[in-house]
Amino acid sequence: MNFKKPMIISGIALAVHAAYNPVYADEAQAVSAQSDSANENRLGNITVTARRRAEKEQDVPAPITVIKGEQLEQTKIYQVQDLQQLLPNFTAQFIHARQSSVAVRGIGNNTANEGLEGSVGIYLDNVYLGRPGQAVFDLLDIEQIDLLRGPQGTLFGKNTTAGVLNITSRAPVFKEERSVEVSGGERGYRQFKASINQPLSDTVAVRLSAYDTQDDGWIKNTYNGKDLNAIDRKGLRAQALFKPSETFNLRVIAEHNEEDSSTGSLIPYSFGPWNPGGAAAANLPLGTPGSNATTYAQRATLLGARNISRDPYDYKVDFDARQRSRVNQDALSAEANWDINGYKLTSITAWRDWKFSPENDLDFTRLPGIVGGFKVDESQYSQEVRLASPLGEVYDYVVGAYYYHQNINSDNAYATGASALNLTTTNPPNASLRGIGKSSTDSYAAFGQATWHLSQVFDLTGGLRYTQEKKEGSVQQQTVDPANPYAGWSALFRAYDSGTLRRTDESLAGLLTASYRFKDDVLGFVTYSTGEKSGGFNVNSVTTPAALLGNSALNIEPEKARNLEIGLKTSWLDNRVNINANVFLTKISDYQAVTTTENNGNYVALLSNVGDLTSKGVELDIKAQATSHLLLNFNAAYTDATFDNGSAPTPFEEFNGPGGNANSGYGKGFRSISGNRVNGAPRWTANAGLQHRWSINGNVEHYTAANYGWRSETYADVNNSVYSKIPSYGVFNLTTGFRIPQGKNQWDLSIWAKNLFDKHYFLGLVNSGNGMYAGSAAQPRTIGASLRYDF
Repeated sequence: MNFKKPMIISGIALAVHAAYNPVYADEAQAVSAQSDSANENRLGNITVTARRRAEKEQDVPAPITVIKGEQLEQTKIYQVQDLQQLLPNFTAQFIHARQSSVAVRGIGNNTANEGLEGSVGIYLDNVYLGRPGQAVFDLLDIEQIDLLRGPQGTLFGKNTTAGVLNITSRAPVFKEERSVEVSGGERGYRQFKASINQPLSDTVAVRLSAYDTQDDGWIKNTYNGKDLNAIDRKGLRAQALFKPSETFNLRVIAEHNEEDSSTGSLIPYSFGPWNPGGAAAANLPLGTPGSNATTYAQRATLLGARNISRDPYDYKVDFDARQRSRVNQDALSAEANWDINGYKLTSITAWRDWKFSPENDLDFTRLPGIVGGFKVDESQYSQEVRLASPLGEVYDYVVGAYYYHQNINSDNAYATGASALNLTTTNPPNASLRGIGKSSTDSYAAFGQATWHLSQVFDLTGGLRYTQEKKEGSVQQQTVDPANPYAGWSALFRAYDSGTLRRTDESLAGLLTASYRFKDDVLGFVTYSTGEKSGGFNVNSVTTPAALLGNSALNIEPEKARNLEIGLKTSWLDNRVNINANVFLTKISDYQAVTTTENNGNYVALLSNVGDLTSKGVELDIKAQATSHLLLNFNAAYTDATFDNGSAPTPFEEFNGPGGNANSGYGKGFRSISGNRVNGAPRWTANAGLQHRWSINGNVEHYTAANYGWRSETYADVNNSVYSKIPSYGVFNLTTGFRIPQGKNQWDLSIWAKNLFDKHYFLGLVNSGNGMYAGSAAQPRTIGASLRYDF
């Protein structure tokens, strides 16, 4: 490992401390000589709206973790996939905008499928995001992010089984605020951010925020010497706040985000024994180059590929085809709030449109094999209405109704070259294949939650949600040659039209919480809650499972959750230290996941209910205001997430290699996954951080922010193949800088290092078939500097 750059930035930080330590000591003595102000050495109160009313985080009987926008800015974390370095028991899988997902307590980390909703609901300014990829943009001008763990639905618009990630941007305020920030770093990294807040009158204020982020990429393509995983992303958020009286306000938000990058460039990660077996092997007779290979890498190499079998951690590939990921997203929302004699009526109306278009080298070689990908066009509309009663001495409540409509069109098209058949034995050469998938959803819900204050220290809270969801879906798969439905190749490519599929699901979700305040600073609670994620259809097409198995392979049943939670929230040393801990037990039935299926030697991805699982563990969240200058954070979780039952294809390591007999290759079929660890679920996660600040000569402020996030190993596949194992890893980030006032304005100059020790690790793996897993390489070390001006 090259320690030169980490030593440089660490040395600068230490030099700053050494240079100003006497000043800091004098200042500390001066402060101690005075009577400290009441709040100097205490943690500030954090306000959350987890129960759809403003409350102190420590007063809410639920496991919540909050990240303030200032912490995101100091740690230079601006993407959802990096939030796992700050949040407890939260993991993110990221390939590109379409293939991304987040999980809480090990539940929800699955590869993309347009028929699959997230187990974790992602909300932006109180609006549910129908696709996880809608959150793949720079976290710009953020007020705070709340992570709620456990099933949610009795207060949130959409029902979820694992939790909610609630992102809140800064709203317009009635004072002038302006900031401009430029950053630059390694690999041509550059970022521009700007925000302007301007009151137009006593009743109207507007806020504009924009960003532009560039990165030349960190994967070297040895085929042409170019870098991949480059970033070119930009966005704009415009807001207007109307507040004609103290009893009414209206916030309108318009957004646009776009990206044209080479993100999603996967690295061949591992190669298991592979043999298509049976008749498929006859397409490449023994003696033909590649016929006697035991892995996809060996087969491709014999056919002329280079450097496909290498250490994936060198971040290199050898692709002949273009890598591209284009995203366009527009959104408009309006939130109106009325105060009616102490009752708060809220209406949230929102529309979003999200388009994704990729170009991928799907054979992972320089050979003329397979290129293509999924184009997706998603649009959604939602309407939510809530009524919150005044806080009462005996009881208070929130009731609401929610409507959500979504349309998704999936266009899966790819082209095969001369080497396609020899590489895969099933894909026809020199062909164009295409499939169209469509899905629509209409979701209706009524929900409510009430708290009964049985005494000054004992509360009982109950919630209920009724949901009805109507869905339609269809798959149309085009054949290679319409005159010959099989075209001489695999039955996977037969022409297929599912017709219009329809289903209606109804569900009840509930919550019951008993909370008791043992002391003013000790709150205990017990919660039993349920949640449900709707069923639907597998609308991904081209080699659709329905072509082999019929329409029954397209249906997925709802995913249901039951959760028991016992927690304790405590404050110590006059609110200088908060220690929150909880244990949980979650049962998921009919867990929805993307796996694989096999039929007569044909391999295909399949969205299905893979089985039932149990996730249980303990979580710890600590915040400490050690001094008026030093804030410490630590959170950790142990999670045992395992399947109780279900089945999945046999792991590659159990294949017998070439030979084409009934007991080799995919002919080994399926086996039980009972006892397997849930894919994407680390047993251990831990995050530690500090924020230190002090004044120099009572004017210039120096600050340092550091955080370290670590997680244990995971499996990327439900069958727990050793080839899908992602080792444990830790990431260390460091920022140090100065804030220099200039009259009413302020300069902020910082140097920073993300992934300071240059840890190479993977954010997720994809089962690419043919015995191979491909991985999404996380960003290596990036050292840079930022200059911000507030005026």
